[in-house]
Amino acid sequence: MKGIIRFNNVDNIARTKAYEAFGRRHPEIRWARLAGIVSRNAGWNMTDLAGGPLAAIVPKETRQAIVSVYERANWLIFADAFPQLQLYAKWKRTKNPCFQELEHFFVSRFMIEEWRRFWEERDEIRLMTALIINEQLMLQTRFLDEPALESFFHSVFYTLNELAHFSHVILPTPTSSGYAEPVTNFADPTARITLGKRIGAVLYHEETESTIFQFTNQQEPTGSRKEYDRLENALPLRLVYPRFRHKAASRNDWADSQDLEEVESFFKPIRVKPVLAEKQRKWAKWELALLAQVARWQTK
Repeated sequence: MKGIIRFNNVDNIARTKAYEAFGRRHPEIRWARLAGIVSRNAGWNMTDLAGGPLAAIVPKETRQAIVSVYERANWLIFADAFPQLQLYAKWKRTKNPCFQELEHFFVSRFMIEEWRRFWEERDEIRLMTALIINEQLMLQTRFLDEPALESFFHSVFYTLNELAHFSHVILPTPTSSGYAEPVTNFADPTARITLGKRIGAVLYHEETESTIFQFTNQQEPTGSRKEYDRLENALPLRLVYPRFRHKAASRNDWADSQDLEEVESFFKPIRVKPVLAEKQRKWAKWELALLAQVARWQTK
């Protein structure tokens, strides 16, 4: 199993494919397809940083640092979540769950109890929410709380969040620009958990589910926005970035420092009205073009 996890965690494209393939085989694990959509967006944002208007706005060193944060965060999430998915598939096949197996992969005790609960109750939405909570609090504890990242977030990500191009997660469809969910306060795990719940609510909304899944089933992930807009000038991710090397992850359990009764409040249901992305995308392109032009004027 460790070999399968390493093979599928080599880069953004492999992770996206692994999430989406698992989600198609096991649709009751809703988080997998949600993770696939988020992974696609991470790839698009990474290739955006390689060139185009952003290259004129953001210094190369800063862009490389942002890409490293994207890649590290998504590598950590996959390393934590994919063993859980693989073990679930095994339990489903054998009809013999052994929840203690999760401990071998340093999965939080919070998630061990949630998998046990899912096996008994089959509450798909609660499990999706539990995985959203777990991955974001794990990410905070094992990566984003590092002192070196605090100033980085305040100086870079908050600036980028002023750019519409970076401040929305896009959920594409084959016949339209898709749907958008705003990204705000990325450094705050509570905000990221809320965003994950909102993306899940749009993804599994009765008005959007079939068309979004139609897109992901048909469109091979490339890490380029050309996937949903042929007019985008973006190269595939694997032509832009070499494979990253990652150090081993911390094994800290975020649940050891959290009040799990307070964490329960994150399970509160959320309702959303899907918002078409066309307006946001038009504003983003206009804003980036304007900022790039200003940057060129300043260098003359």
